[in-house]
Amino acid sequence: MRILTWYILREHISPFLFSFFTITFLLIIDLVPKIVDHVIDKDIELAIVLEIIGLNLAWMLALSVPMAVLVATLMAFGRLTSDFEITAIKASGVNLLRVIIPLLIAASVIMGGMIYFNDRVLPDLNKRARLLWGDISAMRPTLVFRSGAFVTDIPGFLVLIDKVDHTSSRVEGVHITEAKEASKPRVITADYGFLEMTERNTNMMFTLYDGEIHSLDLEDPTDYQKVEFENYVINVADVRSELKRSDSEYRNDREMGIADMQLKVNAAEKAMAPFRERIQTAIDSKVAGLFAEDYVWTGDSTLTDSLAMVGVQDDAAAMLRGVERSRVHVDGQAKTVSKYAIEIHKKYAIPAASLAFVLLGAPLGILSRRGGMGVAIAISILLFIVYWAFLIGGEDLADRRLVSPFWAMWAANVLLGTLGLYLIFVTVTERSPLFFLGSRKSD
Repeated sequence: MRILTWYILREHISPFLFSFFTITFLLIIDLVPKIVDHVIDKDIELAIVLEIIGLNLAWMLALSVPMAVLVATLMAFGRLTSDFEITAIKASGVNLLRVIIPLLIAASVIMGGMIYFNDRVLPDLNKRARLLWGDISAMRPTLVFRSGAFVTDIPGFLVLIDKVDHTSSRVEGVHITEAKEASKPRVITADYGFLEMTERNTNMMFTLYDGEIHSLDLEDPTDYQKVEFENYVINVADVRSELKRSDSEYRNDREMGIADMQLKVNAAEKAMAPFRERIQTAIDSKVAGLFAEDYVWTGDSTLTDSLAMVGVQDDAAAMLRGVERSRVHVDGQAKTVSKYAIEIHKKYAIPAASLAFVLLGAPLGILSRRGGMGVAIAISILLFIVYWAFLIGGEDLADRRLVSPFWAMWAANVLLGTLGLYLIFVTVTERSPLFFLGSRKSD
């Protein structure tokens, strides 16, 4: 039996590696356009581009490993079935469950490793990737100016140049909107000028000739000034063309480990408690006062019924306003709880998909018989669509607090795992998948 166990496991290694690298490659290809759009004109070194891809590989691995488990299981069992090896195994008296159990153990090991990866490794790499994207965005390369194109990546300035000569640094038809003070913008126009980088390419200097400066005051439209000049110099600081690394203590939910997010959940739940008690106390006190048998009116006895009713209504409205304020606080903290609870469950649920995919992939591979790689890939794509539809839809429903974070993340695993157990039962007992409808025994 040990020989059979190792044989089954070895049969999964090649398709697992093939599907893992294929899926990861497809995810990288999907990332390339974003990289190109983000780093175009930034003159970034190849090493930085490779670092971007390397850091983003972290979240790709979190997705591609469970997917590869499904493809490998379908392909391996499909081949074993098409080559009649499954038939031989059953003829030798070995129960198919004995064949599947080692795969479940291997999937459990993969699941444990991916949970550790998602908790300890992925958050740090996600943070580094976010900071690197931000640092690249902050770069201001020397030659970002194009003829007839707006330049918006210089803080406080909007620049439009009709013609740019990168050889001589001469610019013609210059239009610069300076909006350092939002209420007092300045529009600077010039027939021509020159662009020069100074202070080791960290500052930019415009030397403009034959132009005008239009100063506006949006708070006082009558305050408008126009100044003509023969030459005028504009200095723009911190337009570095080099990548400057930054650091930050801030982490979003994708950059936290399970323990850190659980602290956030506990703090939010603790913050909710006094507001919930305040709501309950306000309601209980009003109900007790209205229905108390020994209730005594303490107001002005000369009030008419209509005025007394107005007083009661005002008192009730004041209570409702207080309850609404407390409810808003509770609602805000509940959103925080849901936000972090979703991410906590996600760190467990996606790795656990490996188990669900083995339970489902093994019987599907056997039932697909001679389908080969094409059938395996087609079934995998369909199951991926179903799985991710459940995850994305569940996360959206959980964000709106229509379902619990647990079911939002685990529903797909429960559904596919249950279906897999049913198909394993059908395969082991050699029944028709629709035997409960009275179908005859499968061939």
